[in-house]
Amino acid sequence: MRFGALILFVSFGLCAYSPSGLAQTSSRLDSFEVNLWSGDLDFLARQMPAKHANLFHAIRREQFDSAIAAIRNRLPSLRRSQVIVELMHLAALIGDGHTSLSPWRDSVVGFHTLPIALYRFSGGYYVRAANREQASLLGARVVRIGTVSVDSAEALVAPLISKDNAMGVWAYAPVLFTMPELLNALGVTRDTGSADFVFDVDGVPRTVTLHAAGPFPTVGGDADKSWNERTGWVDLRDRSPAPLWLSRTNETYWFTYIPSAQILYCQLNEIQERGESLARFIARAIAAADSAGARRFVLDLRLNGGGNGYYNRVIVRAIVRSRFDEHGRLFVITSRRTFSAAQMLISDLENWTNPIFVGEPSESRGNHYGDSRRLVLPNHGVTVRVSTLWWQYWDPRDTRPWIVPQIAAPLTVDAYEAGRDPALEAIARLEPRPSPSERLGPLLVASDSATAWTMLDSLRHDPVNAWVDFGALLADMSAELRAEDRAKAADLAGRLGSRLPAWSLPR
Repeated sequence: MRFGALILFVSFGLCAYSPSGLAQTSSRLDSFEVNLWSGDLDFLARQMPAKHANLFHAIRREQFDSAIAAIRNRLPSLRRSQVIVELMHLAALIGDGHTSLSPWRDSVVGFHTLPIALYRFSGGYYVRAANREQASLLGARVVRIGTVSVDSAEALVAPLISKDNAMGVWAYAPVLFTMPELLNALGVTRDTGSADFVFDVDGVPRTVTLHAAGPFPTVGGDADKSWNERTGWVDLRDRSPAPLWLSRTNETYWFTYIPSAQILYCQLNEIQERGESLARFIARAIAAADSAGARRFVLDLRLNGGGNGYYNRVIVRAIVRSRFDEHGRLFVITSRRTFSAAQMLISDLENWTNPIFVGEPSESRGNHYGDSRRLVLPNHGVTVRVSTLWWQYWDPRDTRPWIVPQIAAPLTVDAYEAGRDPALEAIARLEPRPSPSERLGPLLVASDSATAWTMLDSLRHDPVNAWVDFGALLADMSAELRAEDRAKAADLAGRLGSRLPAWSLPR
C-alpha cells in the first residue's frame, strides 16, 4: 500500500488516547497539540536526514518531504494513536530495519495489549498465550480481525513495520495485531479499547470481543523475550516440557550436551558479554563437545536480535580452529528474529566456515544499515530510531534478502504445544546429502533435460527446501555455467527456470 493511501485510510479511526487510561472516543487533536506535533515533525525533518547514514537509500528526498507534509496537513483530523501510526509508517518508509518507531519498545507510546499473544506458526496466526480468562482460545487460529481477514490485516500492518526483508512482517505483525489502539487507527476496529476477532477453534468459527488488558509489556535489549511467561497468563505449551530453545531464555549464552543425538547444543541469545567473556564461553563449549565426542555442534541464534558485532570474530575464530568446521558437523539455527549483529555473525559464518543453516531465514541480510540512534521527539518524548552505519558483509552485487536455510524447519502449532523443536529434530536425524545445485549441476552439464526437470520438481516439493527460490538458483547456475563456457548447460538452466512459477513465502 502506498503512503498516501495509508494516510487516507488511517484517518477513519474513531478514538483517541487519554493519558489517564484507555483511549476516549471523542476528541481529535486540539490546536495546541497540533502545534506540538508539528514541532515534532520539524524535528524529524531535520534530524532524520542529518543522523541517518543515508536516509535516501530507498526513497527520494521529495518522497520524504511529501510524507512529512502529508502528516502535518492531516494533524487537525487525527487522534494521538493515529499520529503514532503515521510516524511508524514514516520510519518504515525509509526502508531498513533499524530505522523505526517501535511501540513495543517504548512505554511513552502508551499502547495497550489485548489479552492474547499471537504467533505466525506454519499455516497461519494462532493464539500462543492468553490471560486466564481467555485460556479457551489457546491454539485457536485467527480468521478475522475486526472488519478484515487476517491476510488483509497483515497487509495493512506490513507498511508500519521497519524491516530489511519480509521476515520482519512475520516477526512483528503478531505483536501489532494485539494493540487495540493501532487496530483502531487502521480503521479495522470500532474503538481503541477492544477488538472483535473471529477464531477457528477445532474447525468451528468463534467470534470473541477482546478488551484491553493493561499496558503493552515493553521489551528492551537484543534478545527476544516475547516467549517469556507473563504473570497471570497461560501458554499453549504449559502442559509439555519446555524445548531446549525456550528453556533458558533469560540467559545470554549457555550450552548443553545431548547424548542421544551426540550434539553439543549452544544457544547464543545476544551478541554481548555478560560476566564470562564470549571467547572463554565458546572455547568451553567446543572443549565440552570434544570431551563428549560430539558429532555435531549446533549454534542456536533464533532468539538473537543483535548486540555488539565486534564480538563475532572470537566466535568465528574458535569454530574455524575446531574440528566442527566441516560440512555436516556445524549447524546454525536462524529465525525471523535473528537480526543486526546476529546477522553479521551468520554472514561471517557463511563466509569463513562450513555451516548448514536450519530453520527460517534471518530478519536481515549481509549488506544492511544498522547501529540505530535514538531521536526523542522534543514535545512528546516518543522515540524514533535511525540507522547510522552501513555494514557490508557480502559482495555489493549480492542482492539476496537473506541466507537461505538448507534445511527448512517450520514451527507448527502442534509441535509447539507438544514442546517439540522441529529444527533440532531435523538436525538430529539428518544424513548429509548434496545441495540442490550439486544435484542439478551434473544433469545440466549432461544436457539431460528430462531427468533435470524430474529432479527439479522433486527438489521443489521437498519440505526441506521450502525457502529455496529455485528460479533464482537456476539463474545463478546459468550465469556460472556461462562464465565457464558451458553455454548449452547455461541455456538449459535458463529454460528450466523459465518454466517455474514465481517463488512466494511459505504459508
